[in-house]
Amino acid sequence: MKLDLSRNAAELTADLVDVNSVSGNEQPLADMIAAAVAELPHLSAHRDGNAIVARTELARTERVAIAGHIDTVPEAGNLPSRLDGGVLYGLGSCDMKSGVAVQLALAARLREPTRDITFVFYDGEEIEAEHNGLPPAVAQLPAAASR
Repeated sequence: MKLDLSRNAAELTADLVDVNSVSGNEQPLADMIAAAVAELPHLSAHRDGNAIVARTELARTERVAIAGHIDTVPEAGNLPSRLDGGVLYGLGSCDMKSGVAVQLALAARLREPTRDITFVFYDGEEIEAEHNGLPPAVAQLPAAASR
């Protein structure tokens, strides 16, 4: 499945929820996110394992970082997603796939932000700290990422 970043954040959340990304099985979702951000010409992207960093490089004086994890806790009969009374239910729908959907929507739409933006999508948040993909992904960033 290809992610359609033109969809609204609620629809995109459902798309993300329907991809099983239990900790240790993030690669299919990471592949989809990496492919989607690679199509955005206003971002440069880097992948480190199953962590993806996409960023504007507009030489703004300030940078904002927005990070969210793509893994979930184990499945408990909550896949696929379902919509009930306007509420989306499913594995990771509120932690953290809705946040990742907002990140992706912003990444697609904010082409000329007033500050540079770094979007980080990382793996291994729901398990032991040594598996967390955030520290190694951030360590790969150029020094300008911290300005």
